[in-house]
Amino acid sequence: MTQRETVRIKAIIFDMGNVLISFDARKSSRAFSKVLGVSEQELWEAFFVSDIEKSYTRGEISSEEFFKSVRARFPGRTIDFATFSRLWNDIFTENKDMEGLLAKLKKRYPLYLISNTNELHFEHVKARFNVLKYFTKCFPSHEVGVRKPDPKMFRHVLSDIRLAPEETVFIDDVEEFVEGAKRVGMRAIQFKSLATLEAELRKLGVQV
Repeated sequence: MTQRETVRIKAIIFDMGNVLISFDARKSSRAFSKVLGVSEQELWEAFFVSDIEKSYTRGEISSEEFFKSVRARFPGRTIDFATFSRLWNDIFTENKDMEGLLAKLKKRYPLYLISNTNELHFEHVKARFNVLKYFTKCFPSHEVGVRKPDPKMFRHVLSDIRLAPEETVFIDDVEEFVEGAKRVGMRAIQFKSLATLEAELRKLGVQV
């Protein structure tokens, strides 16, 4: 066993989307397609996976500016900000099984959250779901100003919580983001199911 493997885990860091909260962005794109009368694929490329969406998730533009950019992309199509927000946010469902794990872990470890998200989504999740109450601190990308898997995100969090990388474990459903955490020295687990996550945490000496 290496020295790194014997280092005790002192904090657990979770991703949000499709780990704690399930989401289906295609549900939103389908709804926008009906309202705007534009093909779903055109909408998807225009702002769901666009540079403007990435800017929004880095906090470089406001929610209002994001809305205006979408409206400008489809001139002549009528949509107000309230409708836009409702359709944009209507993608989430709670992964209730995870709340029990969070409650157990919270008794022994500080919990943190790193998420590539945006202001509208994050405020919606805070208002509608209970899971964020378990976290000592959250690091949404639009507030930090950087997205996973940029090493700046992970280093920012490690500096803020004052822990060495090997003292933390990061959990994410996206392999690219898991590998990004590993590259800065963090332990990391790709989330596939609650059962496999608990098993992987136990292998790291985490009391589940």
